[in-house]
Amino acid sequence: MTTLLGWACVIYMSWFMFTESLERADLAIQAIKGQIPANINPFEDRYTDNPWETLAHTATGIIFAVLGPLQFVGPLRRRFPRVHRISGRIFLPVAILNGIAAFVMALTFPMWGSTTNMAISLIASSFMVFCFIYAFWLVMQRQFARHREWMMRGFALGLSVAIFRLALNDILPALGFEDFNQRWDIVTAISFPLALLAAEFWIRATRPARTGLDKRAATVQPCT
Repeated sequence: MTTLLGWACVIYMSWFMFTESLERADLAIQAIKGQIPANINPFEDRYTDNPWETLAHTATGIIFAVLGPLQFVGPLRRRFPRVHRISGRIFLPVAILNGIAAFVMALTFPMWGSTTNMAISLIASSFMVFCFIYAFWLVMQRQFARHREWMMRGFALGLSVAIFRLALNDILPALGFEDFNQRWDIVTAISFPLALLAAEFWIRATRPARTGLDKRAATVQPCT
């Protein structure tokens, strides 16, 4: 039941990230072409003001949302290891680039709320990049169980944008939080820790089922 609920959340958040990335990428492309919509709001205006940074982040975000969940599908990894390796070799550098783009956006894009929000975003994006680089090092050392766990942490941080947007635009307004700056402070403070907590819960919940994963490494090639 826990696994089923976890996958339902992953699929929904990946779909949310995919659709949001498509929408922001379209805004960036329109801005590059000089076709900025007349009715754009201040929140979306920051994307059209920085179209190339937006496109770098959203293009990698689309691939991240599509290939990310596939990295953790056990039957796919066991039955089709070649597919897992190829998708992993695409996903991992894209995920690192996505984290770097998020870091650049945190430095250059306008933010609302308190001044600590930039620091929190910079720390979260930096840790996301670290997770994926460390995961790559682990797989090269053939430590597949630990590799998978660090991939989960990085993937969870990438998906935290879905938590951020849902809480900012849907959940908190429904709870009566009308001030946008206040909502921005709240979602910045909770979205990244919630994503990591969910990842750690999943790691610990599935760890017994994966006992001996590294012992079988001799028969499986690195996925990245």
